[in-house]
Amino acid sequence: MRKPVQIAIPQPCHEKWDEMTPTDKGKFCAVCQKNVIDFTKASDREIAEALKTNDKICGRLYPAQLSSNLNIPKEKSTAWTAIAAGVISFIALGSHKATAQENVKTEQTDVKTDSVTQDTLPEKWIVTGTVRDEIGLLPYTQINIKGTSRTTETDIEGRYSIEVEKGDILQFSYVVHNPVEITVNSSSEINIIMTEQQTENYIVGDIVVRRSFFGRIFHSIGNIFR
Repeated sequence: MRKPVQIAIPQPCHEKWDEMTPTDKGKFCAVCQKNVIDFTKASDREIAEALKTNDKICGRLYPAQLSSNLNIPKEKSTAWTAIAAGVISFIALGSHKATAQENVKTEQTDVKTDSVTQDTLPEKWIVTGTVRDEIGLLPYTQINIKGTSRTTETDIEGRYSIEVEKGDILQFSYVVHNPVEITVNSSSEINIIMTEQQTENYIVGDIVVRRSFFGRIFHSIGNIFR
């Protein structure tokens, strides 16, 4: 599990946002001569990726984004994924050869077409769906099952899937949007429409990543040997 990351704007800029020149990713401040990126609708992952490529960024954020840790789910290792794919291919090849050497017995079973009732629901099943607001789909929306450690997030297209049990409460959260909770019944598809929080408060300035106590020590030691 990754260590929590928290960002801050130590010296907020007092220039008026409405008077800055619009750009593709935010606005340009003529006084500071800096491009200011608008992160007010960015996900935690998008903010972290931006800071990873450029550690000197001037941005516009809401206080709530600065008062909480960036929640960045750990990505699966591509090396392990490749190894797993190779093992599966090897097993599949062996199974194919074994099947070709013997007669395979097959049985046909009548498929019941009765509708699934509440009493015949499986204990666990996969719920899929999309998350959006009045503007469009919301990528990297955080989704967790209340009271558990089971969590996921929407992909770049705002889609998600998660294993649930009847009675589970799904919690949906996205920056500067009102959180949503919904109780799972028998649905296999749950689509969510979130509403944006009404707030005008925001902070503009150079963004820095807050380090822990030991992080500051190691950073200082590293500077000595540069």
